[in-house]
Amino acid sequence: MMRELLIIVRREKSCDVKNLLSGMGLIYVSKTVKGRGKEGGIGYKTKRGLLMSLLPKTLITTWVEGDLYEEVIKKVIECAHTGFYGDGKIFVVGGLT
Repeated sequence: MMRELLIIVRREKSCDVKNLLSGMGLIYVSKTVKGRGKEGGIGYKTKRGLLMSLLPKTLITTWVEGDLYEEVIKKVIECAHTGFYGDGKIFVVGGLT
């Protein structure tokens, strides 16, 4: 069974994670996205006077066969970990055939 992994990491850790996935023989797609989590983001004023808090992150999507996804998740967490808020999230979309 094929599983899709959606990996959101800090931009400064994205190259490390991509190299890890390539070293494991996985194909991936990456894109820069903006958002915020517990770290709060960066505040700025818009034309309407609203305070927006968005930080650039990297979204990496890869597809994993069988039970290999657990190993991939473990290695990505080790690779992207900084110990601070904002290290990222990993979402598993399962059951793809």
